Amino acid sequence: MSRKLVLVLVIAFAALAAVLWGLTFFWQGMGVEVTGLGWGAYIAGGVFTLALSAGLFMLSFHSAKHGYDDIDRPDAPED
Repeated sequence: MSRKLVLVLVIAFAALAAVLWGLTFFWQGMGVEVTGLGWGAYIAGGVFTLALSAGLFMLSFHSAKHGYDDIDRPDAPED
């Protein structure tokens, strides 16, 4: 992985951590108490969402970079 990709992933996970940190103040203001299982679900959901979106973006960029999306590919099957 390139340094730029690692930096983008670190920023994305830092943003996720900031959102989760901000949610604690929001929920405390409303008088809601979240259990450890609830926090685990929120963190797992955020991590899996970031991982899935990063993976799909990397696949689409890889496909475009290597010409898999080109209409006039030389190895494309004939109809």
